[in-house]
Amino acid sequence: MRRSTVADAVRAFQRLRSVNAGSLVGVALADRYRTSPPLKVDTLPPAQAAVLGASIEARTAGVIDGETPAYLVYSGDLPVAWCTVRATVVTPDLVLDGTPARHQRMAVQAMSDLARWVLVALADARPESEDTVVQSVMSQEGAVRIAPADDLTSSAAVLLDGDLTAAQSSIAKVLPVNAAAEVVVLDAHGFGRYGRDSHRLPLPVLCAMRRIASTHQLPLAAVGDWLAASGGVDADVPAEDLPAIFTADFVGLFPHRSGYAEKHLVDRGWATGLERLGMPRRYIDLEALERDLFDNDVHAVATTDATGGQAVAVVRRPVLSWPETPTSTSTPARMPARASTKGRHP
Repeated sequence: MRRSTVADAVRAFQRLRSVNAGSLVGVALADRYRTSPPLKVDTLPPAQAAVLGASIEARTAGVIDGETPAYLVYSGDLPVAWCTVRATVVTPDLVLDGTPARHQRMAVQAMSDLARWVLVALADARPESEDTVVQSVMSQEGAVRIAPADDLTSSAAVLLDGDLTAAQSSIAKVLPVNAAAEVVVLDAHGFGRYGRDSHRLPLPVLCAMRRIASTHQLPLAAVGDWLAASGGVDADVPAEDLPAIFTADFVGLFPHRSGYAEKHLVDRGWATGLERLGMPRRYIDLEALERDLFDNDVHAVATTDATGGQAVAVVRRPVLSWPETPTSTSTPARMPARASTKGRHP
């Protein structure tokens, strides 16, 4: 395994990928060849070493339960933290200081904020997962896969229609009542680049996007692409203001970019001016005008029109400057706190 930086290691922890950063090492147990020879756990207290070792051996034999480790983080030869297949982070019953303590803090923080696709994979692998039902719902535009914040691999799926209250009601029917008020969106279908690239997907923002798409008769993916192009992926997007922001900046739907350039020519009175002077339109370099407009004044989001034909949604520049959020994968942040036992971390 090639040597990585500590920053690379933290990103790998969020993705449960094997990584080697010198004395800081992450081991994904799904990489079976990395468990042979057996992983070193005898540096832990005897009782905890026996339990962890037995769990690793059982996993190798194909026996997996909620306590089965999915990923181990080592500081030197000491396992300082591990993540179970239920996305629960566990630390040894030891008081650490110095480098091991620092490594443990980084590991706990990163594994407490796993990438969404990792949570989806863990949820899919859960034995009691209703995968068929979830996948059926998730095939529809506007569907979201959600899980309670205190059990991130116990997921369900619901369709959003833009009404946040209705969405919360639907979630309460498919998740435990005590968890429905605090949910994490693991996946979203049809929300464009925002839905694909965002580290976390706030439910109010997704509902606002649905309302925008419905109001302006746009594909939902086009709204997501606009939000991503506007810097919303790594930002704290104000859900309550989002529809008004889009309405203020949305110019319209055009068959192609040159269609907007033609409209600009007419709206500015340049076309009429040419006619009055008896000058043909070819005197205007429409391609140059188009480039200038889309480089400086507006930007285009590729989409489709009502008939399914290719089109572009034109939105005014400058793109918005959103408040920064600490939830991007480059700056790991803890998930909301939830009940824990000794040595366990939410």
